[in-house]
Amino acid sequence: MKTKRTWNLGAKLTLIATPFFILTVLAIAATLWVSWQLEGGTAAVNEAGRMRMQSYRMALTLAAGDRQAQLRELADFDASLALLRDGDPARPLVMPRDDTVDARFA
Repeated sequence: MKTKRTWNLGAKLTLIATPFFILTVLAIAATLWVSWQLEGGTAAVNEAGRMRMQSYRMALTLAAGDRQAQLRELADFDASLALLRDGDPARPLVMPRDDTVDARFA
C-alpha cells in the first residue's frame, strides 16, 4: 500500500519563497547595472565640464605668457581627452559610442 507523501512546513515555505528570492536577486542585479551605466555617463559629463575649465585656464596662461604653465595645461587637457577616449578602469566613465559621437569627438 502506498502512503501519500506530505510536505513539511519548511519544504512548503522554501518552495513558495524560492521564486520570489530569485526574482528579487535579478531585480537588484538589474538595478545595479543601470545605476553603473548612469554613473558612467555622469562621469563623462563631469570630465567634459572639467575640460571646459581647463580650456579657460589655458586661455589665461596664454594671456599671461607663462610657457611652463601653458605646457602643463596642454598636457592636462591631452590627458583628459585620452581619458574620455579610452575610459578609466578605476571608475565607470562611459561615452556613448556611435558614428556621430565618434566623428564629433575626433
